[in-house]
Amino acid sequence: MSWFHAGMNYVQDRGHASTAEVLECFLGETPFLSQLAFLITGDQASADQSVVNACEMTVKGHSPFRDWLLEWAKAATITHAISKCAETIHDCEAAYKDQGCSHVEHTSQADAEQRAAQLAILLKTDKVKVLEELDALSRAVLVLRLAMRSSILDCVLRLNVGRATVLAANCRAMTWLSELQSQPVPEEQPGSSANGGYDEARPFHERDRGNGRVLAQLPIEVVSSGCES
Repeated sequence: MSWFHAGMNYVQDRGHASTAEVLECFLGETPFLSQLAFLITGDQASADQSVVNACEMTVKGHSPFRDWLLEWAKAATITHAISKCAETIHDCEAAYKDQGCSHVEHTSQADAEQRAAQLAILLKTDKVKVLEELDALSRAVLVLRLAMRSSILDCVLRLNVGRATVLAANCRAMTWLSELQSQPVPEEQPGSSANGGYDEARPFHERDRGNGRVLAQLPIEVVSSGCES
């Protein structure tokens, strides 16, 4: 039976990220991931906790492929953020009743370069402005479409709302984003990261020891914070 176990180990190790690589990815991308989560939850504590939960789940579960580690981190963080705001998102559904979308360009999937440019503008926009002008549902759809290249159907399944609702919320979000794109791009604020993030409290930190870098995990506390009302 030794050949069987050896074969299984080979399959598990081939191309899969190690625990250290998972922690390093979440550490390095914490500001970016936390911003994505905040756009959904509207609450910084809940956003930070979504990153922590996503990292814990990844470390304890099956290791993702190394080449897709950041995509996995984004998907896991966004999924946790959505779960924290499921009720708030559903409460927004009534506002889109009998609304439609006549913009074909809103339903088609943008290419990678266009999505990256739109996401960069969104992340550089003042977060208070975003919360004031978009509800939780439209923000969630926008994050899924730009950060994860989700289709309309994928948004329906992930958010558990009707297709017509997603189309209307997507139309509202994309119209708002188009108006935002026509305005001058704000300068990047001090302390922001290359991903448009910020350097506020992180669930992980790094400290130097000698010539090497040691990744250390801070004590993880469960933050019981609700979403925006």
